[in-house]
Amino acid sequence: MQNMIQYRWIALAILLLGVSAMATVDGESSSTHSNRLAQETSPYLLQHARNPVDWYPWGEEAFEAARAQNKPIFLSIGYSTCYWCHVMERESFENEDIAALMNEHFICVKVDREERPDVDDIYMTAVQLMTGRGGWPMSVFLLPDTLEPFYGGTYFPPQDNPQMGSPGFPTLLTTMDQYWKTQEPSLREQGGKLSEAIREQMNGSKDPQPVGKEQVDAALSQMLANYDREDAGFSKGAPKFPMPVNLEFLQEAGWSSLPVRDALKHTLDRMAMGGMYDQIGGGFHRYSVDGQWLVPHFEKMLYDNAMLASVYARAADETGDSYYAEIATEILDYVLREMTTESGAFYSAQDAESNTREGDSYLWTPEEIRAALTEAGLEEDVEFTLDVYGLDDGTNFRDPHHPGDAPRNVIRITERPEKLAAGFGLTGKEILARFERVNEALLAVRDRRDQPGTDDKILSGWNGLMIGGMADGGRLLGDSRYTEAARRAADEVMKTMWSKSGGLLRTKRDGAARIPAFLEDYAFMIRGLLRLEEATGDPIYLDQAVQLAAQARERFWDAERGGWYDTLDGQSDLFVRGRSFYDGAVPSANGVMINEMISLHERTGRDSYLDDASMAMAVVSPDMVRAPRSAIHSVQGLHRMLKDHPGRVASGGGSASAVKTKKSASNHKVSMGISDRQVRLGPGESTTVTLTLQIDSGWHINSPVQTDQFVVPLSIATLSNGFQITAAFPPGEPFTGPDGPVNVYSHTVEIPVTVTRVGDLGRSGQASITWQACNSQNCLMPVTIPLPLKVLAPAGE
Repeated sequence: MQNMIQYRWIALAILLLGVSAMATVDGESSSTHSNRLAQETSPYLLQHARNPVDWYPWGEEAFEAARAQNKPIFLSIGYSTCYWCHVMERESFENEDIAALMNEHFICVKVDREERPDVDDIYMTAVQLMTGRGGWPMSVFLLPDTLEPFYGGTYFPPQDNPQMGSPGFPTLLTTMDQYWKTQEPSLREQGGKLSEAIREQMNGSKDPQPVGKEQVDAALSQMLANYDREDAGFSKGAPKFPMPVNLEFLQEAGWSSLPVRDALKHTLDRMAMGGMYDQIGGGFHRYSVDGQWLVPHFEKMLYDNAMLASVYARAADETGDSYYAEIATEILDYVLREMTTESGAFYSAQDAESNTREGDSYLWTPEEIRAALTEAGLEEDVEFTLDVYGLDDGTNFRDPHHPGDAPRNVIRITERPEKLAAGFGLTGKEILARFERVNEALLAVRDRRDQPGTDDKILSGWNGLMIGGMADGGRLLGDSRYTEAARRAADEVMKTMWSKSGGLLRTKRDGAARIPAFLEDYAFMIRGLLRLEEATGDPIYLDQAVQLAAQARERFWDAERGGWYDTLDGQSDLFVRGRSFYDGAVPSANGVMINEMISLHERTGRDSYLDDASMAMAVVSPDMVRAPRSAIHSVQGLHRMLKDHPGRVASGGGSASAVKTKKSASNHKVSMGISDRQVRLGPGESTTVTLTLQIDSGWHINSPVQTDQFVVPLSIATLSNGFQITAAFPPGEPFTGPDGPVNVYSHTVEIPVTVTRVGDLGRSGQASITWQACNSQNCLMPVTIPLPLKVLAPAGE
């Protein structure tokens, strides 16, 4: 991310030019158009097939037209269930005048990011480098011959906003055209510089770093430091994402730690109780727009529900908690009911909106609840339902995009079911039965409403994730329906999504499979097949996983450095062959491959799989050292290697890592003092000490609250089961550095730290502190070291 800000001047220069050339348009759309997207199979591309924009799909026809006419390419990337993609289509792409501007001056290309994650990754990196943020719809301007980007952003409104100094989309189009016609050499130079930064970020060569238990503990400590003790989750404030890849890591690497386990259970509870979870129909929406898990962004993604089904099923198995089992069951039942094809494969997603209103089909008023239950003959359940689902507390949702609409309610519960049951004099089983009959009646009425669209393409990788979710559900919940569903999906993908050359294909719709698969597809299918083999004991699924692993190695392996590329070699429509270890809504393909190579070794005994995992871990090691949370699935693989195969850890293992950390700690620009280096606490007792950090002149450390996952915040945490630690961090001060604005500490910082004894300390308890020191130009490697504080039991205990 160090290169990010040096390219933002490109965006600023274009923005300033654009404001001086503001354009206005007011044309309305016509439905008589048809463009090249009508020949595509992607639901997202087909949504734009009747736009007046002369859209091309990504491919040689578009590139040849751009070269022949020497016009820049306007690239728009989105997906079918993206709310703001729909908004920009209605406002701009269906507007006759805006479409005329686009058609006259640009070759316009539409990409479904779910079909072409490789294209999406490259240009999202460009947008993030230029603007410091990203999202969809993505709007990027490319050089016609090299496909290198020279300007980009996300959503652009149709109107200028002089007060904010930001141009609308028509002004941007006019500005880009003027800039291209008058300053083409400058734009080409900018595109070349930006593309070099993209190559460096996506495939830069970094020296391997020693890694070991320190990185696992640092990831756990950073997760705990960002744990929201009030509202749960491992980020503070809004929005809140479920991030199942983080939850899986905590289950795998942190379950033995009581603080981690309590934080994880609190998070699973709050996610399941809130409006982000569909209380009536099952399944999780994409994320919560607030910090309380209440109001969701309403789209439902297959990958979220696949991984969350596994997380809740595992939590049910490890805790015996029937609520977690119920949530896992409801997720999987929802997928079987609404997201499964007749042949057994799984659809990709469901939209956020119906009738141009986000969440319209999911919202309720008390009158609608009363009418639905009365129709079902459940009048006696009306007051119960209004109470437990929070409608008695007033409305909680008003559409910000349609302020004239009446407010309504997102359904949620305020307590876990057993606590609600006690208030009604019911047992846990009785209240779940009551929920079931109420939800059945409400769902029947909801299903008669206009429904959000379903993206009915089949993605092999996402199907692999849900095959794993179904297999885990069948095995851990003891329900053969889910195991059988996993079998059907696996058989369907392995039978119908192959190319004539024998490789896996990415996508299928209306019986036609197309696009060579990416590493992600192989990795996620291997994961699903191995979980299905574990659930069934059927060796055919292990054989298929072995076959896919061999094909992935042949197609994607980096013979020079180790690890896997994300894309095939020699793709002429990509100017960089990238690889990523960063985890987001789904785990990185390399992170999954590391974990699944360990699993394949454990199933087959073949050392070659551990060799590949170890080499890949060496490639990702700089990221694990710099920001372990950003490569959390690879850190999970590191944890597994340390636990079961410690001699095979990448780059020298734990002891080398410890030596490196001690060396860096002597030159980390921060000195540390504490008012008491040793405290003795009896059970339940607390004490507060003062931690003082003295930061060298010209340097700063990042404060605890950050929004950028690449910024390493100051954190203090303990993995001890014997005591809890709470730091009262002072507010940070604003600092604008090379990667944009952050909150930081400089000079001297005093932090009150409260320690509370909650259990057996053993010989002593210890905590750790993590920081990253930066100046105005660069940042040192993050440091995680023990806090100079020992927590002891009273003498004689």
